[in-house]
Amino acid sequence: MPGLARISRSMVASAMLIAVVAALAMAYTSGGGASRDSLIAEMLSNFILVLGMQVFIGNTGVLSFGHMAFAHIAAYATAVVGIPLAAKTKSLPDIPFGLADVEYGPLGMTIFAVAVTLVVGAIFGIAVCRASGLAPTMITLAALFVVEQLVKNWKELTRGAGGLSGISRLEGNGWLWVGAFIALVVAHLFQETRIGRFAIATREDELAAPALGIRLFTARYAAWVVSIGLIALGGSLRAQSLGSVNPKQFTLDSGILILVMLVVGGMRTVSGAVLGTVLITAGNELFRQLGDPQRLDIERFPDLFLGGAMLLAMLLRSGGLLGDRDLAGWMRRKTHRPPPTRAATRPAPSPAANTLDARDVEVHFGGFVALDGAGLSVRPGEVVGLIGPNGAGKTTLFNVITGIVHEQGGTVHLGERDLTYCKPVDVARAGLSRTFQNLRLFKNLSVRENVALTALVAARHRRQREQPDVELLLADAGLTEFADRQAGTLDYGNQRRLELVRAAALAPEFLLLDEPTSGMSDQETMAMVDSVRAVATHIGAGVLVIDHDLAFITRISDHIVVLNEGRVLAEGTPAQVRANPLVAEAYLGSSA
Repeated sequence: MPGLARISRSMVASAMLIAVVAALAMAYTSGGGASRDSLIAEMLSNFILVLGMQVFIGNTGVLSFGHMAFAHIAAYATAVVGIPLAAKTKSLPDIPFGLADVEYGPLGMTIFAVAVTLVVGAIFGIAVCRASGLAPTMITLAALFVVEQLVKNWKELTRGAGGLSGISRLEGNGWLWVGAFIALVVAHLFQETRIGRFAIATREDELAAPALGIRLFTARYAAWVVSIGLIALGGSLRAQSLGSVNPKQFTLDSGILILVMLVVGGMRTVSGAVLGTVLITAGNELFRQLGDPQRLDIERFPDLFLGGAMLLAMLLRSGGLLGDRDLAGWMRRKTHRPPPTRAATRPAPSPAANTLDARDVEVHFGGFVALDGAGLSVRPGEVVGLIGPNGAGKTTLFNVITGIVHEQGGTVHLGERDLTYCKPVDVARAGLSRTFQNLRLFKNLSVRENVALTALVAARHRRQREQPDVELLLADAGLTEFADRQAGTLDYGNQRRLELVRAAALAPEFLLLDEPTSGMSDQETMAMVDSVRAVATHIGAGVLVIDHDLAFITRISDHIVVLNEGRVLAEGTPAQVRANPLVAEAYLGSSA
């Protein structure tokens, strides 16, 4: 069973990584005293915090400087229920929310801290995950400053700048090792889940993911909530390990330390997060000792190490030391067994019954009229070519149909369904799948994963259609031998074929192809004719295609629509369009 395989793979990979870290920790502590045990405890709590940040930053690509705010919340939540009642009466005589009579043990205070932090984080995450561009990063940074001021000034609950002490301390580092293993398993499992893989797709391309039916907010919000849960676990266990909490514990500086660990090892993988934590912890401690007055007497020497490590990583290995190399990913590739190939004479699915109609579409960009009453129809199983000179409005009409551009007038329908004001993700789930004029592959993912991600959307939202087989699609496109390679490493022609196959995996009613032969040689263009026809037949889809190559359009199309200056100039069969003098004048630049 696939689900069981994912769980076992995550467990095995997590166990192997924690075993390596444990072996290194044992070797380090075997020759020292309590100070070395304290360093391992700090490393383990950082380990959990780094994995928490990896789940969000590494999988979504959205940078956050404010995760430590939620570690702070968890640490104080731990303190207010973990301090013995007698001590709490003295240190927090006016504590609110009925917490004066609450005292939990290690498990209870951890669960309480994670629950409280998750509630706060889930509410706050709505703003973070709905924002775009630089805004999410700045929102998280603002959260850090707000929480820091609350901690310093809400004295009835936090005791202000003095912090809180007397928390029931953990004996040894056993609970921290358990927490680290749990964090590893959760981080691995998240990347294996459908929503986790969708989050990775949003990291790779914010425009292509919605156009393939992946909702940005949902995927990122799931990553945020899981991330906050792990951050809360790390913050709570650190408070219990130290027995105290204060406003200086989870500041911007500590957040940057965690971020450096993530970036240096490789933020896109769990293995990278583990490696970065170990290396930066060791390097930080080494430079702390070297900067001791008895040696070099260099003030803040560890900061120099952190800055240098980050700079070297950015200059030499921008993807981190491990890049996209990951133990769990390696295990997934090694254990993947493609299903038996079906017979080559498999019957093609019946074409969908709906017609795609765009009527009287108007689009204005300021004072410029991009479309002025343009429209077209594509019948089930039909291939329609859309041509016209540069600036005619072809891509704009394409973007209107797929929800990227909103029109000022006109309608778009797929059968009885009105798509006029739908977002790209809803258009895709309704049955329109597209490619882009400029390639928009998930370049850091494998060829197979590019196609499999879209197939996951189809399995959830396109159940009424026959589900294309990922391995068969790859085989038909001649991509099987490249299935485990990163999509960005393919040559241009194969990347174009991959984009076509990825769109087909959505089980759409119509494929919309934006200049699929752009940049191709004549031989590759002719091969693309066969590829488009074969893929469309394979999934029973109609095709709407834009291209400047008239030879390609006339060979592939059953019907051609010609745009000029935002209006339909002519339409008909390829022979009728070629014979039309208005087309020759507008498109070819000559008079009839």
